[in-house]
Amino acid sequence: MAQKAGKRSILNRAQIQKALDLRATGASYDGIGRGMGISKTRAYQLVMAGMAKLDEELKATVTGMRALELLRLDAIAYAHWPERANPRHADVILRVMERRAKLLGLDAPQKVAQTSPAGDEMSPALDLSKLTDGELNAMEVLYAKLLG
Repeated sequence: MAQKAGKRSILNRAQIQKALDLRATGASYDGIGRGMGISKTRAYQLVMAGMAKLDEELKATVTGMRALELLRLDAIAYAHWPERANPRHADVILRVMERRAKLLGLDAPQKVAQTSPAGDEMSPALDLSKLTDGELNAMEVLYAKLLG
């Protein structure tokens, strides 16, 4: 019984990979289904299962990379810590701390104001929900006239 389940799992992984390959080429779910001899619904399920697996793998990779970067930062800080009274070493330690905070998302988000390409602050967006349909149509006509 376990052997059947193992074969089914391998077949399922092969189907998922084929469905992902077809989707990557731009095939629709209907096209994937026709190409694989399965329903459109099954094609969608296979693609979604494959995308979920890729998402899990990516998250694991990111977690591993983050851990590796933290170890590197630890090594740098550890190497400079004995000389922390020296301003050059203190600066390195502070930069390591800043990088660690960014990597771990410890810093509060910064407010960013919208600006024009020239750097001027932009006025807030207009609330058009207060206008009637007639007023909106009139604005549309005027806008089209401006664009000429």
